[in-house]
Amino acid sequence: MRIHWRLPLFLSVGVVLGQILSIHPLFDVVAGAPPSDVRVTYPLGHILLAPLTLLADWLNGSPARELKGFAAWLLAAFVLARLARHGGRAPRGDPPSGWPLARRETGAALLGVTALALYVAWGALAPRPIPRLTTAVPDVLIFDVHSHTAASHDGRAGFDVAANAAWHARAGFGAAFITDHNTARAIRAALAEPPHLASVPLPGIELSLSGLHLLALGTSAEIPNAAYRDSWQATGQLVRALASGQSPGAPPFLVASLPEYWRYHWGPDIGVLVQWGVRGFEIWTSSPRAMDFPESLRREVITRCRLDGLAMFAATDMHGLGYSATAWNVTRVAAWRRLDARELSAVLVAKFQREGPDANRVVVLRRWIPETPAQAVVAVPLNLVLRLRTASLAHAASLLSWIWVVALLSGLRRRPRRS
Repeated sequence: MRIHWRLPLFLSVGVVLGQILSIHPLFDVVAGAPPSDVRVTYPLGHILLAPLTLLADWLNGSPARELKGFAAWLLAAFVLARLARHGGRAPRGDPPSGWPLARRETGAALLGVTALALYVAWGALAPRPIPRLTTAVPDVLIFDVHSHTAASHDGRAGFDVAANAAWHARAGFGAAFITDHNTARAIRAALAEPPHLASVPLPGIELSLSGLHLLALGTSAEIPNAAYRDSWQATGQLVRALASGQSPGAPPFLVASLPEYWRYHWGPDIGVLVQWGVRGFEIWTSSPRAMDFPESLRREVITRCRLDGLAMFAATDMHGLGYSATAWNVTRVAAWRRLDARELSAVLVAKFQREGPDANRVVVLRRWIPETPAQAVVAVPLNLVLRLRTASLAHAASLLSWIWVVALLSGLRRRPRRS
């Protein structure tokens, strides 16, 4: 057997072992076990493009430090591949050196960077096949508490409420709070129209305060907050006013967003937020900076929420960029499909207030979260192995097909021509 068959054999063994040692792809973050009433499904295109889609899904939900580790692994793989390709004796004449060598390697590097940029753009921007959370239980509602439109300063151009709802529907969400930065004009305009969207857009707003981003769920009123951003004391005045109903409309349900409360207010300030009236905390989000949240601190927040009766949430923090969902909220609301947006919002807010930590479950695609730079380096191969262990049988078959088709084509290309 020729040496160029060793890599496809090694990869094939990895795929087969992944199926033998398979584990459930979903994980309930709070309960610490797979959920029983929801499952993840994939469109045919996702399966056919398994090497591309599985990697893109993983990258979409990766912490920032792990993305840096991935870049380091890519660079190392590129260098090793170039050395392996040209390290031995050249097939024709002497190997190039000097300027020809530099030109050849620069061209290879530019080609690699271009291919990577195109892949990242496809994974983050294109309407590609994505995972979908589904359920067979009629009263189960899958929802999001944190998403944006183009009305936010960092929202993708053209990503309006209809586009937001379409994306959420593709990912399996039955409803999603629209929480644009410091404005509710997009959701307010959507609520004024007859309901026609596949995923129900719910009213909310994300307030930028002093080292804190706060979700106000259940309100479509504008909340002037510019005067409360300059100091922690001023922020407290607004939070207390909102929690006590001293603002337009009914008191919103206040949720502290990641990563701000962890990065800027960890410690005693968490207790202060609860005293002021914050009744929920994000514990998992798809934002790369927020996914750097250490697992040990996540467990602390979960413990606190259980003791203090606080709700816990997953958040996509969708801005129109990064196309696959990796986290969902799952709850039960009787006949929720018969409710309009305002009615469903009111039912959910009341449920959050009444049931606290038992109001919903945080369900995520299983992954290992690194907490240190050293762990970020090993997280790349560990999570790729985990992707193989959580891949469906159909994905495994697709991966094996890709491996051997590429190997066969490579072998044909390398076959020496007869004179």
